[in-house]
Amino acid sequence: MKLNARNSVIALVLAAVSVTTLATIAYAAPSCTQWMDQGNGTSWRECVNDDGTTHCYVINNTAGSVAREVKCE
Repeated sequence: MKLNARNSVIALVLAAVSVTTLATIAYAAPSCTQWMDQGNGTSWRECVNDDGTTHCYVINNTAGSVAREVKCE
C-alpha cells in the first residue's frame, strides 16, 4: 500500500489517539478536591485513590512552592 501525505497524517493521528487512550487506561488518576485556601498562607487538598486510600497535601500560596503530603485530619 502506497502512503501519500494524507494517509500519513491520518495514520499519525490514529497512533496518537491510541497512545493517549492506552496511557489514560493504564494510569487512573486519583480523585482530588480543588486546592482550598486556609487563610494562613497555605492551601490544602484531599485525594482518594481507586482503592479508597486517602492522601492530603498542603502547599504554600507562593509562586514555585511544592506540595507536600500531610496527615489527613
